[in-house]
Amino acid sequence: MKKHIRIRVAGIVLNGKKEILLVNHKKKGRSYWLFPGGGVEYGETVIQALKREFREELSVTKLSVENLVFMNDTIYPGGERHIINLYFRVKLGKGARVSVNPEKVLKGAEFVAMKKFRKLLFYPDVKSAIIIGVKNGFKKSPGYIKIRWKK
Repeated sequence: MKKHIRIRVAGIVLNGKKEILLVNHKKKGRSYWLFPGGGVEYGETVIQALKREFREELSVTKLSVENLVFMNDTIYPGGERHIINLYFRVKLGKGARVSVNPEKVLKGAEFVAMKKFRKLLFYPDVKSAIIIGVKNGFKKSPGYIKIRWKK
């Protein structure tokens, strides 16, 4: 198995301070949530990748990518996968509607209440950084969070 580092971009979309946009994935019989986004392709900027992922996953073309909020490494047990996640604040354009384009893994998308968000199975588990960020308007960024994947 060839080892490589994957770069993934993710967009944090808020509806006020009460709801956050998440996508639902189902893989190997498990259902979990994460932010819309995906892998950066060779020759593509991280902003281009994020816009492409929003278009592909959610049919959203009207959006603005704002500041980089934080980043983290996700390293699976045994080192078989290593992902660098870059999280950006994203604002949907006026009149933009989220419409899921289901695929093998992606099953849905919805704005989730922050209370519910705290209890969801979310990967990688950066929920505490997100909750703090939402409270302070992402003015104080944690910068970098290292996460060891737990089986």
